[in-house]
Amino acid sequence: MILSRSKPAVDSRASTGASSAKKGFPKLEDFMSKRDYIGALTLIEFLQQDGAAGVWCDAWAAWCHFHLGEYQRALDAYSALQRREGVDARVGDNLDIDMAVCYFYLGMYKESKEAIEKAPNCSLKRGERDMQRSYLVEIYSLCSPFPEVSNRLQFHLAHKLEDEETLMSAHARLRDVPEDQLCLAAVHHLRAHHQEAIDVYKRLLADKRNYMALNVYVALCYYKLDYYDVSQEVLGVYLSHHPTSTVACNLKACNLFRLYNGKAAENELRQTVSEQHTFGQDLVKHNLVVFRNGEGALKILPELVDVVPEARLNLAGYKLRNREALAARALLEPLQPTSPLHYILRAVVAVQIYNETGDEEQLKLAQQSFQVVGSSASECDTIPGRQCMASSYFLAAQFEEVLVYLNSIKSFFVNDDTFNFNYAQAKVATGCYREAAEFLMNIQDESVRSGYTYLACLCRCHVMNKEPHLAWDICVKSAGTPDSFALLQLVANDSYRMGQFLVAARAFHMLDRLDGGPEMWEGLRGAVCGCAQMAAAAMRGGAGGAAAAGELREALALLRTPRPQPRAEHILRPITKWAQQNRIPI
Repeated sequence: MILSRSKPAVDSRASTGASSAKKGFPKLEDFMSKRDYIGALTLIEFLQQDGAAGVWCDAWAAWCHFHLGEYQRALDAYSALQRREGVDARVGDNLDIDMAVCYFYLGMYKESKEAIEKAPNCSLKRGERDMQRSYLVEIYSLCSPFPEVSNRLQFHLAHKLEDEETLMSAHARLRDVPEDQLCLAAVHHLRAHHQEAIDVYKRLLADKRNYMALNVYVALCYYKLDYYDVSQEVLGVYLSHHPTSTVACNLKACNLFRLYNGKAAENELRQTVSEQHTFGQDLVKHNLVVFRNGEGALKILPELVDVVPEARLNLAGYKLRNREALAARALLEPLQPTSPLHYILRAVVAVQIYNETGDEEQLKLAQQSFQVVGSSASECDTIPGRQCMASSYFLAAQFEEVLVYLNSIKSFFVNDDTFNFNYAQAKVATGCYREAAEFLMNIQDESVRSGYTYLACLCRCHVMNKEPHLAWDICVKSAGTPDSFALLQLVANDSYRMGQFLVAARAFHMLDRLDGGPEMWEGLRGAVCGCAQMAAAAMRGGAGGAAAAGELREALALLRTPRPQPRAEHILRPITKWAQQNRIPI
């Protein structure tokens, strides 16, 4: 969640400086009330050239850079102020807190903690207003952070640094005021306690209807709970008042991405990206990578790993898609999983490493991670939760249970190749070959269709559905590939078991030529004898004799190769004699 200080609420004040006496001359509070920080910087630059006090101008310039999202420039400006001598106490007392906040936004949490520890513990000293000071000083004294900022920042830092003791201590010091309650809700959100965060926000909204930004936070929580339509509805309340808000437009784009596609989401962000201000642009850049299906991931995501929480997970997902399981694991290992997405990624990484190494521990880790998500109270009735339970049972080879979960969400994945492939594999494992073949044939992704698992499942379905010639066609097309030998073995054994002896003979003959082992010869011999048996049965039954004779003729030809087995004559001679006696042309 993006944190920001509240917009300064400042009454209009009569200017005491000579340069502000002119009618119609803009005031800094006018720019601040409109959140026009670029205009404010322009005015500050003019005032500096007009002889205004340098310290206050520099302090306000840092403030504006911060609100423009230029955290490094703001930090540099505050550092320069800290090195100066004779800085006004109302600026100097707060510099450590200001720098700590900048460090926090830059993802430099240890440096932020060190800066906040240097900040004075006493209350801010506020003297009587000096009517001789410029209005720059007056406004800044109202906008400077209160001492409670230190506790709220420590609360967030404890979460980022996983310091539970400090977290609970800072939590105990939070008061029942809007600022502290907003901080509490933000940490609830970051710890994936989205319903608790919604409860806090709704209590605040009940008392503070004019706190329009709370609608954005509620919408964000509903987004995290997968209620995208509800999120859009709540977000519309805020957008009707602030249609160009970076945070709100970004959240609307994320909802569109979930509800429709990446193109619709990217179109929504175009106006935000083209604006001159830079607040929230790290988040926008991160989300554009997601909307564009990973385009530019290696350029954008690495520098955002400790800035945008999801950047680490999305970069790990990108590594996974590119078969870099170890690199993905290295990204995920530094943090304990706290979100469903983190658990799912950890499980998929473990599955991929298991496939590459055969490490059983990785298989157990994957099963456990999938089960944690699928059995959790918040995810058990969601689509990802049911997918995770199905995956856990899949890895445990409990395919009847797999189908229970996949059947419950099948209508949401009608044209999804990955879902159809997993569903078909479960159907094959449970003997539902006709349905499995239909789902396999609906898959369009060539990377799936060319894989061994897909081809093996389809071959088995064809054989079990009494269409062995289709399985043989697949074997012929796969000749010369690394998977051809394994496919031939599968088709040969399945066809033999199902009594489809001609295809079995073809497959064993090819295996005998490739391998030459005794098992292949024995398979070929048995398949040829099976063809003879089928021909004899057809002759006795009086139906299908011609077809059976043709199959027998082809099977015998497989034994009469230029390099026949020495024992082939022991099979050819009696079968040929029987065929001649029954007037079967072979």
